Amino acid sequence: MITLSLPSPTQPLLPPSSKTLNPSRQNIIPSSDSLKNPNFEPLKNRLISQLDMGHLRHAISTLDLMTQQNALLELTTYSILLKSCIRFCNFQLGKLVHRKLIQSRLEPDSVVLNTLISLYLKCGDVDTARSIFEGMGNRRDLVSWTAMVSSFANNSMELQEILTFLDMFELGFYPNEYCLTAVIRACSNTNYSWVGEIIYESALKTGYFGADVCWE
Repeated sequence: MITLSLPSPTQPLLPPSSKTLNPSRQNIIPSSDSLKNPNFEPLKNRLISQLDMGHLRHAISTLDLMTQQNALLELTTYSILLKSCIRFCNFQLGKLVHRKLIQSRLEPDSVVLNTLISLYLKCGDVDTARSIFEGMGNRRDLVSWTAMVSSFANNSMELQEILTFLDMFELGFYPNEYCLTAVIRACSNTNYSWVGEIIYESALKTGYFGADVCWE
């Protein structure tokens, strides 16, 4: 019989391996050339202000100007740009920011990659989101896994959702209640109900759900 041993919900979620928490300096701060550029801070402040006002196209123009003047952005600002595009549901501009990020040759960290996954999932491009997710390797964290499990659930891809959930568990990432609920819902399909029962019973034993929750 297959069994799953889920941790108590009172325990902290397992953090990513320490080897995934070693981003290069270029992921944290701008390059020395950018810092020496007298236009860097004024242009960056202008870009942030434009994003705060929802002027996404103006912000993209400022990004282009910074690139022309070799006042290159750090990853944090790219992340803010992408999140602003998601916030205002301007997914085409979000994809443009992604292309500019690739051209910058910065190596994305897990925060930026998770934001890209969110961008493509929200615009319905599951294949691209999945490609980014699979390319993350050991940079995948609980946010990455939960996003993909939920995406497969929302697109009625039950088998892929269950397999992704089990892969996540096998690699040492323990699900939150949202992720558990999504995968159990996928197991309402009669073909996978036996998997759902195993997961559900393990969740009950470890206190993820109250005893009054019913399996249907």
